[in-house]
Amino acid sequence: MIALAALVLGSVGLHASPVGASITYYNQKYGFSLGLPVEVFEPAAAKVQDEGGLWTSRDGQARLLAVAAPTAPGMTLASYRQFVLQQSYQNATIDYAPVRDRWFVLSGHKDGQMFYERVNFACDGRYIYGWQLMYPLAERKRYDVVVEAVHRSYRAGRGEDGKCGRSASAAPR
Repeated sequence: MIALAALVLGSVGLHASPVGASITYYNQKYGFSLGLPVEVFEPAAAKVQDEGGLWTSRDGQARLLAVAAPTAPGMTLASYRQFVLQQSYQNATIDYAPVRDRWFVLSGHKDGQMFYERVNFACDGRYIYGWQLMYPLAERKRYDVVVEAVHRSYRAGRGEDGKCGRSASAAPR
């Protein structure tokens, strides 16, 4: 996510959610969404339109990033996971790291910070979706509940057109 963050901080489309004190971020361009507790997060300054959103906790201690973009040529889920481990989490303690066919999670701590990063590849690997939450290790009990809520609400998209780049006439029937 940190690698994608340079591309992506922007476009905050928020819609009210029927769930208590949470809001749903929906990205119009890439069709992904996630819920976040309004009492914890507020939008940070947007820098790039369309690819995602960035929120910080009201006390400035935590950061939530949600992003989507086309993948680079030749990038695979495995190669991106390895890149993230080397670039963002080198020397980190990894507590949880499931890998499936189209997604992975990296969760652990480094330098007093907890992190939880979920990455999905969609459309035969042509698009990458993900979110990352970073917060103080000392606040783990408080933010683990937030991680769980965001995780349950997260929905990856299906490309820029919602059909993985296939026209309606080319879609299988």
